[in-house]
Amino acid sequence: METLEHARDLFLQHHVRYEVSTYYVVLEALTSGASPSERRIPAGFDIDLYAIESDKGSVLSLESGELRKTLDDLCAACKEIIGPEGQSSTIEIIPSEETLVLDPSRHFEAEASVRIRISHLRGLDQPAGPSEEKARAVLEQRLHFLGVKRT
Repeated sequence: METLEHARDLFLQHHVRYEVSTYYVVLEALTSGASPSERRIPAGFDIDLYAIESDKGSVLSLESGELRKTLDDLCAACKEIIGPEGQSSTIEIIPSEETLVLDPSRHFEAEASVRIRISHLRGLDQPAGPSEEKARAVLEQRLHFLGVKRT
């Protein structure tokens, strides 16, 4: 529980919010004599977390070291909330190191972004199943418990 307190502190310090979307894999089928066709497979979920710089006098920028520090804090907090639910699913933490998000609801304040991707190893043509749903639900429950709001 101590590590969750550390994660809570980091999430609150950076005023973190999150969004959930379906992660799709696009498969292209090439058949001789026919036009290529694509299938979109719902292969899991993306949980995108957004954070601002904790120091009120400073603004995140690609040139400052504050973006790197904010991303490091956010990745550390994400690692702490991922539990054993990830054993039946694949969970990746993907920082957006060269991207700042501008949030119009916060007067276009620059935000750092980290993605938690929940997927599986059953094959690219297989959709997400109960284990990915469970991992998403548990992670959302932990985020809610730690005071992170879904937008």
